[in-house]
Amino acid sequence: MRWEIVLEGTDEFGLAHRSELTIDKDLERVSAGEIGFSVEDGKPIMAHLQQVVVKQQCEAYVLVSRFCADCEGFRRIKDYGKRKIRTVFGCVEVRNPRIMTCQRCLPHFCDARTVLRDICPDQATPELMERSARLGSLLPYRKAAEVMAEFLPIQSTESFVTLRHRTLKLGQRLDERARERAWFEPPSTTERRQMELDLPNDPEREFVASIDTAHVRASRAEAGSNFEIFVARCGRGGRGSRPGRYFTTADTSKRELQSRTLQALQSEGYAGRGEVTVLSDGAEIMKRL
Repeated sequence: MRWEIVLEGTDEFGLAHRSELTIDKDLERVSAGEIGFSVEDGKPIMAHLQQVVVKQQCEAYVLVSRFCADCEGFRRIKDYGKRKIRTVFGCVEVRNPRIMTCQRCLPHFCDARTVLRDICPDQATPELMERSARLGSLLPYRKAAEVMAEFLPIQSTESFVTLRHRTLKLGQRLDERARERAWFEPPSTTERRQMELDLPNDPEREFVASIDTAHVRASRAEAGSNFEIFVARCGRGGRGSRPGRYFTTADTSKRELQSRTLQALQSEGYAGRGEVTVLSDGAEIMKRL
């Protein structure tokens, strides 16, 4: 049986768009248990839909970016290029024009820039970056790349090296964001009081911080020196409590360790009241914390 999937839509300017996709399903395969759409059938469907939607969105974004708010005219396009945008449903290649500055408003200044770089600077959507980092942190990079290629219409070019690069890049951004937050918004235990009853021997009033360190050696002696990583888990005490919040940092300075640990404790409800128990193997990092 032949199935036709029709995708119709109207953009912000009132223009209608239509796309069709045909899929053949053999009746003889039903006896073998192949009923409905499989994962392999869903890959070309989602890849086709993603191609249509992404291209239309990029064309609309380019058209809006060409509009000059000062003279209410459209800026000229110098030339066209190609840009690949990688998504969870496949890689989409779109036209990437370079838009010139408005010659009416700035007749003596000539410059051109690509506007699609603004919406996707990594050439990958934030969702794909997050999925790659999440799987890369839970599984080996090779296995994570195989899992993504098995269930998503991702090309074979998405190797484990690409997934590792995305995981480390996203982790670096999160670390920089946490460092900026600790610098501009340092946590303080005197900001507010924790509303809790003074119940004796209440395990929920105890906060536990488990810390440990790991030394990462360079793969080669001439590649560089070793560095230290601080790993911690902060949560409530008592049996049956939630696991708590995990965090790690390569900045083992005294200010960074105290700030990150206090932020993790505050995310679990700590506000300067209650007992805090620190579990450690007696490493030197305990003195800085």
